[in-house]
Amino acid sequence: MRSADRNHGSSTSIDNDWFEKNKRQKSNTVDYASSPHWDVAASASAPPSANSSLQSPPWGEYEVFLNYRGQDTRYQITDILYRFLVNLKIRTFKDDDELRNGEGIWPSLAKAIEQSKIYVTIFSENYAYSKWCLRELAAIVKRLEHDKCCTILPIFYMVDPKDVRNQSGPYQNAFEKHEKNFDQETIEVWKDALNRVGSLKGWHAESSNEQGAIADLVTGIVLSHLSKKNNVLEIDKLIGIDADIKAVKEIMTLGSGGVSIVGIHGIGGIGKTTIAKAVFNKVSAQFDRCSFVENVREMLHSKDGVITLQKHLVSDILRRNFVESIANISEGIRIIRDRISCFKCLIVLDDVDENFEFEEVLGKIENFVSGNRFIMTSRNVKVLRIWTEDCKLYRVVEMSPQHSLQLFCKHAFKMDYPPSSYEILSKDIVSVAAGLPLTLKVVGSLLFKEEEVIWKDKLRRLKEIPEEKVVARLKISYDALSEDAKRIFLDIACFFIGEDKEMASYMWSDCGLFPTTNINILNQRSMIDIVFNDYHNTHSFRMHDQLRDMGREIVCRENITRPWKRSRIWSRENALEMLRNGKGTKQVEGIRLHYGYDFEGKLGRKECFMKLSELRYLDMQGVKMPIDDFSNYVPNLRWLRLSIGVLSIPKFSMENLVILELFTWLGDESGALKHIKMASKLKVLKLSCGSLDEFPEFSRSGSLEILDVETSFFRPPCWVRTDLDIGNLRNLKVLRLKNCWVMRNIRAGAIGMMPFENLKVLHLEGCWVTEITGGAVGMMPFENIKVQHLLPSSLTTLLIIDCPKLEWLPNLENLENLSSLSIVGCPLLREILGLGGLKSLEAFSISDLKALCDMEGLGSLYSLKSLSLKGCDALTRLPSMASMSKLLHFYVSSCPCLTNIQGLGGLELLQMLHIHQAMSLSCLIGFETLLSLNKLKVLKISDCPLLTLLTFYGIDDGCRSQAAVLDTLQELDIHGTALVLQIFCRMIQMLMFPSLTMLKLSGVRICSADTGVELDGVESMEELVDLQLYDLASIRRLPSLSKLRNLKNLKVANAPNLQEIAGLVGLKSLERLDLTGCTSLERFPADELSDLQKLKTVIVSGCTNLIDQSALRELEPSVKIWW
Repeated sequence: MRSADRNHGSSTSIDNDWFEKNKRQKSNTVDYASSPHWDVAASASAPPSANSSLQSPPWGEYEVFLNYRGQDTRYQITDILYRFLVNLKIRTFKDDDELRNGEGIWPSLAKAIEQSKIYVTIFSENYAYSKWCLRELAAIVKRLEHDKCCTILPIFYMVDPKDVRNQSGPYQNAFEKHEKNFDQETIEVWKDALNRVGSLKGWHAESSNEQGAIADLVTGIVLSHLSKKNNVLEIDKLIGIDADIKAVKEIMTLGSGGVSIVGIHGIGGIGKTTIAKAVFNKVSAQFDRCSFVENVREMLHSKDGVITLQKHLVSDILRRNFVESIANISEGIRIIRDRISCFKCLIVLDDVDENFEFEEVLGKIENFVSGNRFIMTSRNVKVLRIWTEDCKLYRVVEMSPQHSLQLFCKHAFKMDYPPSSYEILSKDIVSVAAGLPLTLKVVGSLLFKEEEVIWKDKLRRLKEIPEEKVVARLKISYDALSEDAKRIFLDIACFFIGEDKEMASYMWSDCGLFPTTNINILNQRSMIDIVFNDYHNTHSFRMHDQLRDMGREIVCRENITRPWKRSRIWSRENALEMLRNGKGTKQVEGIRLHYGYDFEGKLGRKECFMKLSELRYLDMQGVKMPIDDFSNYVPNLRWLRLSIGVLSIPKFSMENLVILELFTWLGDESGALKHIKMASKLKVLKLSCGSLDEFPEFSRSGSLEILDVETSFFRPPCWVRTDLDIGNLRNLKVLRLKNCWVMRNIRAGAIGMMPFENLKVLHLEGCWVTEITGGAVGMMPFENIKVQHLLPSSLTTLLIIDCPKLEWLPNLENLENLSSLSIVGCPLLREILGLGGLKSLEAFSISDLKALCDMEGLGSLYSLKSLSLKGCDALTRLPSMASMSKLLHFYVSSCPCLTNIQGLGGLELLQMLHIHQAMSLSCLIGFETLLSLNKLKVLKISDCPLLTLLTFYGIDDGCRSQAAVLDTLQELDIHGTALVLQIFCRMIQMLMFPSLTMLKLSGVRICSADTGVELDGVESMEELVDLQLYDLASIRRLPSLSKLRNLKNLKVANAPNLQEIAGLVGLKSLERLDLTGCTSLERFPADELSDLQKLKTVIVSGCTNLIDQSALRELEPSVKIWW
């Protein structure tokens, strides 16, 4: 299977690129006015007749129209695709061209075309002989011209796409016949339609063996266009838990001090996690740091589970990936005490059991500061009652009948109430479900669009199962799955919760399990969720623990007493016993064994894998494997993930391998990586090695889509280095290279072209690359190569990080789809060619490009939303930014030669402007206009000593204008720009800042003050949380701050003439007061501080003239005073 070739190397468009625009189609609205249970699947198996499929389905209009020649594909790809679509409840029109008699049928066909939103045209050898196929195609093209929300997906089934678009070969013979029976105008319309659709990129099935995989891919794209996927859980769409949220919030006593624990308990599937998430979302903004840890029970059952949980918590609270090792549990508790307990935190631990002990994981509750809140969920109330004094319990009860019916209908009918014809059945099922949300959701999803007889059968089965047997009731949905969907479900339950969906799909697709279709069926039936992982930019699997346990129980029941005869082994103990004793059987399809068992001398080498002939997934992490040759074993292995410590890499069979992930501390001493060239089916290769002497050979790896290589050890540039030749990897989508010191150049095939039409991500980090070229190294100087075609136009993300020898980049002007560009740590790079051609670029970041002196084309980036320029020592000017109307964030730092910034007035949507250490900057052109747009939320200007002209609404050093309101500004930080701040201090008196939460000023020099009270106007900024004033040489006193009830941090430092500070009594939220270096301050209003309940720290260091210090000493012991 391969993508069909395209005319002139790119997609031909129908009327101004209608096909590309149609990719943005909105969700199709389902009509529920008709009978909700028209059996689509049943109609698929009904005997065909001239009129059978020409009637609109009672569920609503058609969504997909299949255009095909029955003679060629009726029992082939068309039937496969149709079954996939109807199994997903997609309303699909399918009608044989050979069964149509007379012109009277055309109005019904035209109506079906008019109703549909997606058209799948299956071109085959005899397609053009059918006037019906051609007539439909012409009508489809006409429809696409008039409705930009429609999409066509062409499949070329055992026919050359060139013959379709050029009407050559069998298509030429067909038209010679048509020209005898139809007028020339009709012929031209048909030829034009073939040319337009035949020029689009589609799928080319060169043999019948590829039709199933293509049908699966097309089904996924259809589903994506129709937006059928379940929505992410949102608070405002939850049903019947408002009272639960309110009750939990009340017992959390958020407004009080102290540390409290709330325990939410109830049976599995009752909604504990949902309520905990809802509360978390509602109140998390009231805390400094937050963490929500799911599946604590399973985490603690793994090896070093407590340490894993501790690292998870520390990473969440510190807001970074905590990579330091934790030697033991006690060290973890110390780290939590020293680095976390000082924050006011909200921590949710979901699904704890008797293996969880609070003090063993988190330490003593007394270590945490006042205001911390912990929420724990558990099926076992006894676990929570351990903390009788500190833990407040909340029991989740069953949903009310009204809310149960509403939740059930959301999944069974996609609306709040059942149709009248299904009302009694719905209420009966809801009654049997006993108010359990998970059961209602899964059973409702199962019955979506099913006919009445299926409903009655499921109801009968539910009644036969006792109420307490929740898992048995959920198994009804499992039993209704196809065999392929069951295998995928069990794989997810045993191995892939939290794993990348795309990675697993590679394996399932190669095993013939049609993952796109079956994953979507599982998702639709609420048996799995697909969640987006922002950090990894992937979609991963999530599954309710009840469903996970059900799946694993099904596997365990395959053989109760002999785990090695089960299909999947995820238990460390079971996997270890099987591999040590060579007990494996052909029933085993997957094995996961994690963490540091020393297998050397214990596995019996080859014997441990001898009997695992059907093994397709092997995940062994932290395992020390023996050096051996396993290439004649596990012949059906598709996914191999090895983390093998310090020993060399063993040799496994590469014949059917699709995914290979290898992690080793040292290098490949055994030379096993040389065997990668034998992996002709390999889709994903991830290598993480301590060192790498040379790159694997990819001569037979034309199917590779993801190549990710990382090394750990630095190798000096004097070492012998080689080239990375990826010229054969034409299907490559992702190329990531990190710390590949051994790599000198990246070569990619013929001179002048980089043959990757599918490449989406190119990430280079820490590589001593000198060139990225399209031809063999040394054939000609870099500047003479046709650089405009070096990088593929399909590229969406380009990251080049820490490449200290990189001097040249190819011209980027052809990267019309590039949305993110980041170049960091390339000190020899002099220019970035082709910036003006990046019409889709939204995020652009450069850092430490010491030699870069020009940014030509920057002003033409009309789609840019984020711009960051840092450490560009030679950059002297920027083009005008007036045309960058979509820019939201603009950051400039450490550009010492930059003299001015032009065009700020054109940044209509700018929300954040941050300029730091621009030592030569003297002018911001358009700044006054920028302020008048009133969109700016954050303004920070610091260490720009030559910036002498900055106008705020006409306020300058000698004139005043009418007061104005900057109601969007939330953070204002200006320091290190002396004259600007003189002007700014007068501006404060005239402008209002109703949303300002942070104000930071430094180095203000005021020549005079009208009222004698400097900074008049600050007292009206009632939303201020953080007020910091530094180096205020002429400030004698401050206005009363009593109205600033949200202020938490007040710092007035190095104000030598400050004599008085008043109005502190109203600062009810104040936590920290810093008056460092106020040498003229004699009296301190300590009596006002005694009523401030939240005050934690007072700093009076350097206040040498403070007369009465005794009042400070009388403050509460909890207040720390620094003299």
